[in-house]
Amino acid sequence: MKALALWEVSRKQDYIFASNKLKENRGASIIIEEIIEELPKSINKGYENNVVYNGGGNSLYKFDDLSKAKEFIKDISEEVIGRYPGIQLFMTALEYDEKKDKVTDKVSYIHQKLNIKKNRRANSGLQVSFGIEIPCESTKLPASFCDKDEEHRYISSEIKEKQNIDTSHKNSKKFKRLIPEGYKPIREFDDLAKKENKSYLAVVHIDGNQMGKKLIKLKEYFEPKYSGDDFTQVNEDYLQALKEFSSQIKDAYENSFIEMTKTIEENKEELKDITNIEGNKFPVIPIIVAGDDITYITNGKIGIESARIFLEYLNRECIEIYGGGKVKLNACAGVAIAKVSHPFANTYRLAEDLCNNAKRKLAKEYSNRDFSLVDWHIEQGDLLGSISEIREKYYKSLDGYDLCMRPLYLNNEEENCWTSYKNFMMAFNDITNKRIYEDKIARNKIKGLRDVFAKGKKDTEIYLKSNGIENFFSGFWNVKVDYCFTDKCCVYSDAVEVMDLFLKLKEGGRKIHGEI
Repeated sequence: MKALALWEVSRKQDYIFASNKLKENRGASIIIEEIIEELPKSINKGYENNVVYNGGGNSLYKFDDLSKAKEFIKDISEEVIGRYPGIQLFMTALEYDEKKDKVTDKVSYIHQKLNIKKNRRANSGLQVSFGIEIPCESTKLPASFCDKDEEHRYISSEIKEKQNIDTSHKNSKKFKRLIPEGYKPIREFDDLAKKENKSYLAVVHIDGNQMGKKLIKLKEYFEPKYSGDDFTQVNEDYLQALKEFSSQIKDAYENSFIEMTKTIEENKEELKDITNIEGNKFPVIPIIVAGDDITYITNGKIGIESARIFLEYLNRECIEIYGGGKVKLNACAGVAIAKVSHPFANTYRLAEDLCNNAKRKLAKEYSNRDFSLVDWHIEQGDLLGSISEIREKYYKSLDGYDLCMRPLYLNNEEENCWTSYKNFMMAFNDITNKRIYEDKIARNKIKGLRDVFAKGKKDTEIYLKSNGIENFFSGFWNVKVDYCFTDKCCVYSDAVEVMDLFLKLKEGGRKIHGEI
């Protein structure tokens, strides 16, 4: 009887973003990567030969019998408990008859089994303190150490380990392949921008679309093959196909990340005034790169464009599911732009919410189609609630128009798709047009449009005409636009809001979407 073992590091985001310190965020990410990819190898029992797939959400291993699967679970658990305080592991094993059982069904069942185990956590409790200890400011656990960089900051064992990992040689092992060669690692968020610039950073969270559907499609390829009295070969082929599928996903997302950072380097001349790229500090910090789950930090002015570039490279990737069946990859991105001083965990949660908002729009408008979308928000620290609540309350004009087009489609070429990145770029080009500066139209008149938009369409018409700029807003070919408004939305509000925190990036000399 064979056996499967499924395990995952739970609440990765809570673990990584427990602190507002970059070295601790990055150290936490390195620890998770080490646990998933390196720890089984370091035990020296050949566990790397049992991998079906690892990384991303969870890891699946195959063993010759249930006792070996349980031994693996015991070995991994002991190592994690002993070496990595604060890490939460969920692990489960399942026995199956390789001749009589469909491993396609067993893989689905073991995921259900793990989810049941995780759901039990909601009703569990744990006493972490007796109330007499000094609490760690990041984890709220009892403090065991003083921070070596901040004498009066008390930290828990969890934070201490994150700091140790970040300053070790393992740092380069984790991120070196993702960043162009020759750059120093960024040690502080402030290093993402030059001091004379406003210190805004962007947290970008990207999540793949319809991964569950792709796995179902893979399973469907194998269902007709289950015939006869012995399923051994079909089961083996399915696990191998699952392994190859996972590997292709991982490679596609990492390659897209690398191409994105190469494109940023190609724009080095344009970035030298706002970043420290000339001082060998590359303005991108990878935090999570795990399968189709991506989070990175970058300079606030290139957050939106970096996400666009990543998604466009990903759209060019085509992976084979099985037997010649190929699929294109799409994902959604959330870009949260905030001041460096803003609590980092909150900025990440906003990025995640924006990504989910883009996915909700896709699900609402296309039930059987797949496209990539990007959404963003500039956090000024004065608006509370989810992104849906914020937009419903603060992004409506007095006469009822929406004040943003986003989330925006990237690769939806349908004629009726006017909420696109291409149209956003047309709007941005209009408000930064050379004609405006040649005619000596004051920049603050363009920026002042944001307040005018909030009053409504009629007030906008009066403002444009009184300032002699009504002809500078050409609108879009696939939707009627009058004085910056469609019948539903102000299509120039996005561009005006972001004009001080947006830098266009060119790819290898090619013009970007909508550039004129």
